[in-house]
Amino acid sequence: MQFTLRALAVAVALVVMFGCGVDLSKPLPEPVTLNADDYRPEITDIDRLLFSLKPYDDARRTQLAATLEGLASRITVGSESRFLKMEASEIRTLASLAKHTSASAPRDHLEENWMRIRNNLFEDRSWMARSAADLQPE
Repeated sequence: MQFTLRALAVAVALVVMFGCGVDLSKPLPEPVTLNADDYRPEITDIDRLLFSLKPYDDARRTQLAATLEGLASRITVGSESRFLKMEASEIRTLASLAKHTSASAPRDHLEENWMRIRNNLFEDRSWMARSAADLQPE
């Protein structure tokens, strides 16, 4: 089951990359590090939705996907950075995976990809969750 989910994740990522016209022949764009504090509400919401031990139901999937989509849109506003566009594409891919991950499937692939994207985009902050144990009580 886990292999199938990972294969699906890779397939979706490839479709998004090639479907969005990402030109892999160009040199990699310079990374841009965003101020995590400017995005704290979104990051905290995504952390809570991903790492929470509560059931991964339809409402949570929908909210997670919408929050990820909103973040993807927000990070590219006012910027022509290819790096930010590529990261936004990865966030949108993660949103699609989050929306289609069943309640019974492990979510570690979502958590790992979110932490990778988050670490690429934002400077590390102590308030960022890395597991359910790091979540503040709601």
